Order: sequence, then C-alpha cells, then structure tokens
Amino acid sequence: MSTKEMKEVYWLRIIACLSVVLTHAVSKVLTDFSVTGDERVAFRTLQMILLYGTPMFVLISTMVMTHAYKENIPKGFLKKRIKYILVPYFVMATFYAGDKFYRFDWTISDFARELGYNFMGQWHGYFVLIIFQFYLLHLLFVKYMKRFKAKHVLTVSLFISVGYWVSLYFYWIDYVHHSSYLTLFFSRILFVGWFFYYVVAYYCGRNYERFTRILNRNGMAIVFGTIASLGLVQYIFHSGILMRVTSARFDVIPYTVLLFFLFFFFVSKVKKLPRWVISINGYSFGIYLLHPFVQTMVSRVGPFTETTEFQYLMIQFMAGVVGPMVLIYILSKWPFSAFIVGKTTLRTRKKVFKETEKSKAA
Repeated sequence: MSTKEMKEVYWLRIIACLSVVLTHAVSKVLTDFSVTGDERVAFRTLQMILLYGTPMFVLISTMVMTHAYKENIPKGFLKKRIKYILVPYFVMATFYAGDKFYRFDWTISDFARELGYNFMGQWHGYFVLIIFQFYLLHLLFVKYMKRFKAKHVLTVSLFISVGYWVSLYFYWIDYVHHSSYLTLFFSRILFVGWFFYYVVAYYCGRNYERFTRILNRNGMAIVFGTIASLGLVQYIFHSGILMRVTSARFDVIPYTVLLFFLFFFFVSKVKKLPRWVISINGYSFGIYLLHPFVQTMVSRVGPFTETTEFQYLMIQFMAGVVGPMVLIYILSKWPFSAFIVGKTTLRTRKKVFKETEKSKAA
C-alpha cells in the first residue's frame, strides 16, 4: 500500500459533495416555485454546470483505490467496502422507499416495487453500484492493465463510454417507448458508460507524482479545455440536442475529467489542510445519502411565500449540508451507525489533524 497520502482528495470530496447538494437544491426551487423564462434558463444552466458532481465521486474513489493498491489487493478489500458502503446503500434505499410509503400512503405492493427499483439504482445513491463494479474490475485490472500502453487504453475506453451514451440516448431509449424510464435508470448503473472515468483515475492514482507534474506543466491548457468543454455541454443542452439533466451524458465526460484536473491543480497549491475541510470530508458520504431527505422535509415545512427563489436555493443548500451532518452526528452515537450512513472516519480525521499540526511546526 502506498504511504504517500493524497491530501487533494479531501478538497475534491467536499467539492463533489457540495455540488450534488446544490444541484438538488436547484431542483427543489424548480419544483416548489413557478420559475419560467430567463430565470428558469439560468437555474438550468447552473444545474448543467454542476453535473460533474456524481462522476467526480467515481474519479475520486478510483484514484484513491489505485494509488493505495497499485500492485496487490489486500485481504478483506471487498468485505470492508461491502460492510461500510454497500450495506448503507441498501439501508438508505430501503429508507427512501419507506419514506415515500409513509408520505404518499402507499400500499405494501407500491413499497415493494419502489424498493426493487431503489435496489437497482433508481435513486440518487446509484453511484455506489457503479463504484462497486469498478472495485470488482480493479481486481482484474491491477494485474493486467499495466501490460498495455496508457494512450491505447484511454482512447478505447473513451470511445466505449461516449459511444455507449450516444447510442443509448439517440438510438435506444427513444425507441423503447413503454420502458424508457426504467431503461434510463437501469442503463446508467452499468459500468460501461463510466468506464473512461475509471481508466483516467486509474492512471492518475497509479502515477500520482507524474500526474501532478503534468498538471503543473499544462495548467493553462486545462483551464481553456475546461471552459470549452463546459461550453459544449451548455450548447448541446440549450440547443435541444439532448435535454436530459443528468450526469449520465456523453458531453459531460470531457467536462468532468478536465474540471477534475483543474480542481486538483488548484487545491494541490494549498499547502495546509484546514480542520474544517477534514471534518466535513468525514461526513461527505452521509451527506450524499441523506441530503435529499432533509431537503424534502424543508420543502414540506413551507409555504415559503415571502422567500425569493435565490433565498430558497440557499435555504435548501444549507439544509442539505447542515441537516445531514447533524443527523450523522446523532447516528454516530449508535453502535451500528456505520452500516446506516457509512463511517464518519473520526479516527482518520484525528490522524490527519496530527499530521497537519506537524507540518505547521516544521
């Protein structure tokens, strides 16, 4: 296992987490307010900017994994992740189905159907299923991937992922009229569409020092590439070519990867890791899982008749961050909390605190 820790991932997890929360806060504004005209366009534009959130989690998780385990997978690798990532996935999937059962006065049959859909990834936690497929793939790739040239693997994987989403949206979903909704949700959990993210993160994590040197040499190119790729995403959406507001899009792939590089480049320049970054980072998985529930509870408290759309956006955003942190803190007092919202990594935070203090004294 690698001994050099990537402090940048603490920042990146927070950025990805907060971006997802803000995305869903925008959705609440569009749902709870009659937003039309240019204002609606502005909110949709903001959502399109934030679509990198979920795939960035895939990049971060894979990069951390490949950096830590370059050659061999330790014993208990999958067991630990099943306990603290997959089990919370199923627990929270059940919780969200139960929440709808209560709020909508559903029958047991309705609850069972929703539970089945959630288990298959028809809720915001679907990225866990994607990451787990890459955990399994890594067991193979860690042995065989180094036999091939990186540029060849990157090129092939890019064509696979882009080709998958293009064929799905333009040649498949439109013709599956009676099951397009289920097809959309089921298809997005298959690793194929996210394969390029895995390959990019694999090489970045495996060659961390070289990766940071390349970023430092190509900072301006990354900036311009990110701007251009975001422009492409906005053009494809607003021109009506593809109007699905989802991170499972072919045009989001280059945008997310370049933005990941850009964020990594900037946060790598920050020498000291603030305590608040380490603290929030420990709650990031739980925030991801719980924030839609908290935001739904806030919307039910209304009406927010005296509140502007922007004020409501900020209320939902803050609620989506602070609310889950409070719930996670309370749950952490329970003996089985790690199986509900994952580990809060209290020990890890204490360890990093000590390392940060040492770096300050040096």
